[in-house]
Amino acid sequence: MELAEKAESMRKAWWSIGLAAVTMLIWSGPGRAQAELTKALSHLPSLVGQPATYQRNGTESIFGIARRYGVGAAMISNANAGSLTGGGELLTLPTQHIAPLAHANGIVINLPERNLYFYRDGRPYKVFPIAIGRRGWETPTGEFHIANMRKNPTWFPPKWAIEEHPVPPGPDNPLGDRWMGLSLPGYGLHATNSPASIGRFASHGCMRMYPEHAHELYELVKVGTPVRIIYQVFSIGYDPEEGIVYLAHHPDPYQQGDATVERVEAELASYGLAEFADVDAIAKALERPRGVPVPVVGSTTKVIVGGREARFALAPIATGSDWLVPAGGLAQALGAHAEIGPGGGFALLARNGQRVVYTRDSSEALVNGALVNLETPMRTALGYPLVPLKATATALGASVGWDEGAKAVLIWTSPTPGVTRSAQVGGAIPALGH
Repeated sequence: MELAEKAESMRKAWWSIGLAAVTMLIWSGPGRAQAELTKALSHLPSLVGQPATYQRNGTESIFGIARRYGVGAAMISNANAGSLTGGGELLTLPTQHIAPLAHANGIVINLPERNLYFYRDGRPYKVFPIAIGRRGWETPTGEFHIANMRKNPTWFPPKWAIEEHPVPPGPDNPLGDRWMGLSLPGYGLHATNSPASIGRFASHGCMRMYPEHAHELYELVKVGTPVRIIYQVFSIGYDPEEGIVYLAHHPDPYQQGDATVERVEAELASYGLAEFADVDAIAKALERPRGVPVPVVGSTTKVIVGGREARFALAPIATGSDWLVPAGGLAQALGAHAEIGPGGGFALLARNGQRVVYTRDSSEALVNGALVNLETPMRTALGYPLVPLKATATALGASVGWDEGAKAVLIWTSPTPGVTRSAQVGGAIPALGH
């Protein structure tokens, strides 16, 4: 009897805490909560471009494929993590990138990535592959600007060059037909008569471009355009369409970086996402610098509610036998009412007279006034609550199932024949997995 009384006392205390919390809750409609989380995540670098593959035909030249798709041959080699001598490979093309953060228009170059980003209206507008300086002739980092521009320049050999005389415009000129000199004398962006070097660490410090790309950039910039050159061996970015956070790992040509799981986690922690990261996915991405973005926070698991796919600001995160999803997004998908507490400390979701109240990191929830144990507690990301998907849907009277072929959680907000509802919050559904 003593244990029963203690349990009842705890239930009443928990319920009173929940009621007090509800009086403090800030009204935040599901759509607004979803939009606010998306806005918070948008402070991460963004993804540009789309992933692509190419079926190589026999011994078709990698250099020709690379130039056709606007990437470097060495980048294709990295992306496919091995020798490309077979001739019939299905190639992963490095056509999707994580753009560096930029607070102004102009050019940003990440040396390990060997990509040049041109920003317009505060957003990445163009991406061009480049060749940069090899070891011993490292391209410098820092803040510069375009100081001079020339069409059909004459190359005046520096002291280290073997050539004794200037090289006039023409096919033998290593600067090609476009030159954009930096405010650091002796360094610049230019076309090249050696396009096969694009994507490599091959120059004496300048940044080479495919001639057609140099022509395009020449029309976009002017004297005074800012140029920021950075050195980042890994990049983290967010795709708002998928709600997934990605990691790209790049080579370390100058031995200045240190791409470790700990450093990646520290970067994610600066965005409030470290505790949701897939550590195994991070470790695998760091095994080899492929330069291809891979998911590290959020899964590709689909959520289908009443036959329609639900989209979340942060994609479902597998946790135990459930998935954590943003409370506002789930409420919106279920047609439920949602209220979010200050700092995401509490979340209340209500639908058709049924309600569930969560508190951050608690292993218990209030479901229609009853205290229920949770296998997957509510947690917060960037101050927004993430609630257990199956547990919440079940608590609000929905039926939950799993489609193995589509890798999708199926939710029906009205009883559906042949679907068994989980008996309790956090309970396992036999067909459900991830």
